[in-house]
Formats: sequence, structure tokens, C-alpha cells
Amino acid sequence: MPSPLKPRIVFPQAMAALKRSPALGILGARQVGKSTLARQLAKAAKRKVLFLDLESPADLDRLREPEAFLWRHRDRLIVIDEVQRMPELFPVLRSLIDRDRRPSRFLLLGSSSPELIRRSSESLAGRISYMDLFPFCIRELRASERDRLWLRGGYPRAFLARSHADAVRWAQDYLRDFTERELALLGLNADARGTRAMLAMLASVNGQPLNMNMIAKSIGMSGPTVKRYLHYFEQAFLVSVLPSYHMNLRKRLTSAPKVYLADTGLLHAQLRIADLESLRTGIMAGTSWEGFVVQQVRAWLQGRAELHYFRTHDGSELDLIITQSLKPKVAIEIKTTNSPALSKGNRLAFEAVNAPVQLILTPDAGDHPYSKGIEVCSLNTVWKHLERALGK
Repeated sequence: MPSPLKPRIVFPQAMAALKRSPALGILGARQVGKSTLARQLAKAAKRKVLFLDLESPADLDRLREPEAFLWRHRDRLIVIDEVQRMPELFPVLRSLIDRDRRPSRFLLLGSSSPELIRRSSESLAGRISYMDLFPFCIRELRASERDRLWLRGGYPRAFLARSHADAVRWAQDYLRDFTERELALLGLNADARGTRAMLAMLASVNGQPLNMNMIAKSIGMSGPTVKRYLHYFEQAFLVSVLPSYHMNLRKRLTSAPKVYLADTGLLHAQLRIADLESLRTGIMAGTSWEGFVVQQVRAWLQGRAELHYFRTHDGSELDLIITQSLKPKVAIEIKTTNSPALSKGNRLAFEAVNAPVQLILTPDAGDHPYSKGIEVCSLNTVWKHLERALGK
């Protein structure tokens, strides 16, 4: 499979962490490119490498006596893929690291799960650095490939597929595997029909404040069950949750989070959106584009700031608020048109949040002032505004 046109956005940060820590954990959805990134890091580190895939019976057999086997290969960078499949390995890794705390000893790859985070946090605290790997983002590709990325999503096999039909088939197979097999491996013992119904409902309300009771009633589940499913969907990187931004205001604020399918290609496959024209003219265009922008910003930030949305019960709203230490740094209203107009609610929200950088983000409009400190920008140019507010 060919690589994207630019290095993965996390590569410099991952390389620095690998040189600094005995272990580096890279967490992300299945088939998002973790193994490829691991090979690139190993090559750049100029180390002998031992790759172990815990979905391989042969590699599992090599780890019958894990401490002795791994210690015998302590001169190598040991890459362990799907590490959450063997949670009993974490105490062994702690012991091996404590015996030899050199950096670049272990590179752990995992499809995130509550079990993985809990066990590794307990066993490897102070010994490991973590980072998330997302699907391809626009900063890793050419600007001209934006619409393809929006439509197909950023999973490598979908984005790089020979045809859009192949990309859709891959995404549908991925979702089927997720609902029928992957969730059970992550610890969610649930009927596949229930998970499919939950996924379909989340796609239909993509980008809207979450109404847990409405979803539960629609698919015949209890509220606690829906909440539990959502937790596992989020842990597996299938959905992303955008909390509301709360300030010391007298106005009543919407408190429910927004939920997005984290990859627009999976969203479009679930909604049977077949081409770019259908996407642009369909009723889901606005929330799909909004979720796409949020995911691009999330991938660029790499945890350096927090993401929220803002909405009051009287109609004041903004799509994206970026904060650091709960202080608003950037407020963004996301538009699908290159000739944007703000509603009264948008204007009141900009005033209420009072972020230092205030943006209307469009697909392609050139940068220009809008009014009273609000600037229009595009997805191609928003990064310079974010760097101004947050630093590179």
C-alpha cells in the first residue's frame, strides 16, 4: 500500500517520545496505519527490530515465557501489535523496563480499549508515553485531495482505494467487522443487531447534541445500555464526543455533548452516500462537513488543547471552541458555503465566548475580515490562525 504524500503528522512527536521513553504506546482504531508508522519509526531509529503481532498464533507461541523471551531480545526495539490482546503482558513489561530503563525499548500498538488503558496505566506509569493515531488528515495530504478525503474518509485502505466503490465496500466491511467481532474483543458483550442499530442511529444524528433517551427509545434499549455502548464506541475511536463549553453565564446552556462518527468515510458508508454530488446536496452535508473539520483540527492539535461546542437554549451557538486550561483561545463557526452569513445567534455566541481568535471557516473562501474581530478563512488557511492562537 502506498504511503500518503506527506509524513504522518504524529511522526516527529512519536520519534521524540521514542528517544525519550523506554516505551511508547500508539493507540488508534484498527487499520488506521499504526503498523506502518511503527515500521517508519523503527527505520528512523536505526535499531534492530523485533515485530510481534498478538493476533498471530505463531507470535503468541513465542511468548509462552514472555519475560525470558523479551529479555533475550533486549538489544532490539520490540514492537508489539494489538497489545491489548494480552493484558497479562503489562506487568512483565514493567519488570523488564525497571531492569533496563534505556529509551526505545518497546513500541506498543493497540486498538484502544478500557482494559488497555487501565492495565497499562497501572503497570507502566512513569515508564511510557502515549499518543493517538487518527486516520489521514488534510495536513498529511495535498490540499487538492480535500474532497476525496471528506468523501472517503482517512482510513488508508479507503482513501487509497482504486475506486470510490472499492472504498465504500471496504468501509462497509469494516463496520460489519466492528459490530460483529471487534466490540466483543474489546469487552462489550452485546448482540450484533443492537450494535448495528446503535451505529445507524448515531449516524442519523451525527453532529447533533446527544439525546440519550430519544436514542434509547428509538432502538429499544435502556438509557444505561446506550451509554455503555457509546463508551465502547468512543474507546474504539469509532465516534468522537464534543462536549459543550460552559462559562459563568446566566443563560441556560445546552449541556449534552455532540457525537460524530469520527471518520466521514465510515459515516457516508453507513448513510449510503455514494458520491460527492450526493453528499454536497444531501441533508447531511452540513453536519458531515462540520464533523470533518472537527476531526482535522483534532488530529492537528495532538492533545495540545481541548475541543468544545457552544450553544444556549435561546439559540446562540458556535460549532467549535478551542480552549487551553478552560480558557477560550479560538471560536469557530463552520460553514459549507464560501459566502457565509452569520445568524444573530452566531453573533451573540461570538460575543459571549469572547475568544481572542474568532473565525468563520469555509471550504475555499479567501481570508478576509468579516466584522468586529471576526475573520473568514478556509480549511487550507485555518492552520495559521490556530498557530497564532496556540503555537505550533
